[in-house]
Amino acid sequence: MNDSELLERFVRDGSQEAFRELIARHTNLVYASAMQRLRDTHAAQDVTQAVFVALALKAKSLRAGTPLAGWLYQATKFACAKHQRTEERRKER
Repeated sequence: MNDSELLERFVRDGSQEAFRELIARHTNLVYASAMQRLRDTHAAQDVTQAVFVALALKAKSLRAGTPLAGWLYQATKFACAKHQRTEERRKER
């Protein structure tokens, strides 16, 4: 099954197996992208988890044919930026 089919199965049936397969396929991409931006293993792990939570929450709203790897990469960029802003605020206090 390709990513689109797995995502559709997750949305349609709530298939945890399909979602686990998507996570298994793309964890390295998300984690490596987060590590490249944050240079911190714990932060990269947190961002990776946040990206897949976001995918689970937004899966229904993704357009058919959206390249999942590209969406995950963009979501990782946004999650890293959010993490960095949060850390800067925390340090200021």
